[in-house]
Amino acid sequence: MTSSAKIEPPKRRRPRDRRASILRAAGAAFAESGYHGTSMADIAAAVGISATALYRHFRNKQELLGQCLLTGLDTTLARLAEAARAEEPQTRVLTELVAVALELRGLPRLWQLEFRSVSPEDRQAVLVRVVRLTGYLRRAVRVRRPDLSAPEVELLSWCVLSVAVSPSYHQVDLPATTFVDVLDGAVLALITADLPPEVPHARPATRAPQPGGTADFERTVRPERMIAAAARLFNTRGYAAVGIEDIGAAVGVSGPALYHHFASKSDLLNEIIERNDQWIRLYTSRALAEGRDAGESMRLLLRYYVRFALDEPDLLGTTVSEVGHLPAPQASRYRRTHREGVLGWARMLQSARSELSLPVARVLIQAISTVVIDAVRNPRSVRRGDLLDALAAVGDRIAFSVPLSEAAAPTAP
Repeated sequence: MTSSAKIEPPKRRRPRDRRASILRAAGAAFAESGYHGTSMADIAAAVGISATALYRHFRNKQELLGQCLLTGLDTTLARLAEAARAEEPQTRVLTELVAVALELRGLPRLWQLEFRSVSPEDRQAVLVRVVRLTGYLRRAVRVRRPDLSAPEVELLSWCVLSVAVSPSYHQVDLPATTFVDVLDGAVLALITADLPPEVPHARPATRAPQPGGTADFERTVRPERMIAAAARLFNTRGYAAVGIEDIGAAVGVSGPALYHHFASKSDLLNEIIERNDQWIRLYTSRALAEGRDAGESMRLLLRYYVRFALDEPDLLGTTVSEVGHLPAPQASRYRRTHREGVLGWARMLQSARSELSLPVARVLIQAISTVVIDAVRNPRSVRRGDLLDALAAVGDRIAFSVPLSEAAAPTAP
């Protein structure tokens, strides 16, 4: 006898952590390729589902980006809240921040580079969470530095955050315990920095350059004005959101007039990043020539770097955030140049502090660089007229005062 009963195929069940898997894949994709360079199809493929299935969880790419940021910040805040309830809460908050930043290594880069791409509602929600996060840090700094004014506590709190998230911007790999020790040491060292007395300073508002002068003069300076205007727009809006008409309007010409000087918008971006690299080579050579030893050259380099960052925040900001929009060969070349520059600075620091291994020196250089970049892009920080001296003091503490555990020491040959 044969049975006529049909055998039903087993039902496929959706994994319970599917949403979390999507957020992890999306966060990695956005951090690697940028918001505009990532499609919903890319994210779906990374998770192993169809794009249609992805839309069952998120309405669009912008919502997905916002949720990546909010979920990461909520995780961070939950960990800091738990640390704040432990014994010695202020120390635990600082060490927990470092730990969670290393675990969520791509989140800070995503926050820094793609915050402007989230919806207005999610942008506000992110800011609310960032205020809560920095509140934990201000309280921790205040306990250790009761002598500081509120603005000084705030500045050091932002510096603490920058150091903690700095591994998001490089690929240096260290054993987990060593990484934590080095960053914890950098955080505790910078909190002890002797800051100069605060000098309020309202930096002048940037104005678009106005045409004027002779025709020959205008032809000579117009490319420079285009470079400056494009850097400002790329830094504030992002490369993908700026058109040639925007750049032209900023310098008082039609958009197509740009093509008399630059082959494309990408060519203009390339010129901006090349200018940034030229400045770096110039002040690095100057520090090496003027310093009497490695330590003095390192301190001069730090000061020249901060001065450049304050004077040219748009060149620096565009280079940090927009290099991925260049054609692949150019982008790879500039990333290689950047890595070689950081390695050169790390070797200079290692010459001044022979007890440092080269990877540890690179981590400290990246921490200093992140502090400076974040500070000159922070509207609250740039109000300080003494920001150059303050950042130089913080950088000096990170470079020369971080205690070194045995695990972080260089390996004997």
